[in-house]
Amino acid sequence: MALVIDKIVEDSLNCKQERPASLASLESLVFSIDGYQVYGTALIPGGEKEQVYPCVILCHGFPGFASTFDIAQNLRRTGLVVISFSYRGNWGSQGNYTFSGAIDDAVRVAQWAHDEKNAVRYHIDRNNIFFVGHSMGGFVSINATRRLPWVRGTAVMSPYDLPYWPQHGLAAPMRELIDSSLYVLHVESPEALYEDVEHCCRQKYGIWQAFEDIKDRNLYFIGASEDDVAPAKTMIEPLWTQLENHETAAIQNYDTLPTEHAYDNVRLTTSRMIAQWIDKVLEHK
Repeated sequence: MALVIDKIVEDSLNCKQERPASLASLESLVFSIDGYQVYGTALIPGGEKEQVYPCVILCHGFPGFASTFDIAQNLRRTGLVVISFSYRGNWGSQGNYTFSGAIDDAVRVAQWAHDEKNAVRYHIDRNNIFFVGHSMGGFVSINATRRLPWVRGTAVMSPYDLPYWPQHGLAAPMRELIDSSLYVLHVESPEALYEDVEHCCRQKYGIWQAFEDIKDRNLYFIGASEDDVAPAKTMIEPLWTQLENHETAAIQNYDTLPTEHAYDNVRLTTSRMIAQWIDKVLEHK
């Protein structure tokens, strides 16, 4: 079987006289959150040394097997700084993993990017910081957005509405998901993680419950028609129905792609759609 080489997008290689003042770069990051080290990376576009770029805070799913690093690279190529990180207790970051803690981590990373000193160091336009999240990272992104009024917009792919199962008397699927991922997480105990799900329910972190906090925010939802993990009908549309019935000047869109939960066959398409939506928000005054 021949490889389909055209599936790899062509690089725009500069000849020597067209070389930018600084090349695109990857820098490792260490965030200090409540005494624990949280690890991440910054992908920075190449260009003029004093240039600043819109910034994406990229939130991965649970526990993160479907890496979003390819999407990070794709978004960086369009002219975005992309900050990726691993939540506490996840993929080497210190501390214990919890779902509520993942939201806290996303908030803290966004605040770090919004800090003037860090923004200068990493070429970030503080007025144009976005969340992008996949699966549980979508749940994290939406709830972090609820706390940060200065975030310019949030785009989520198949967001996983964590409280949905227990709130509908279906706790077993949630426990199965947790149990299947414990071997790559550092947790206090499985029971502590189950209790954290209940905590998220009590705090009304459900995606459909976010309406009042985000009804006038720039939002983009992408669903997958073959998704049996986070079906759009139950995870996106209860909130989207509320948003559709609300008049707002914000940029709010909802698209569906013919793919499954990991978006394996449409990663380039998804990256392009997110970049186009961010560009539309940037043009909107």
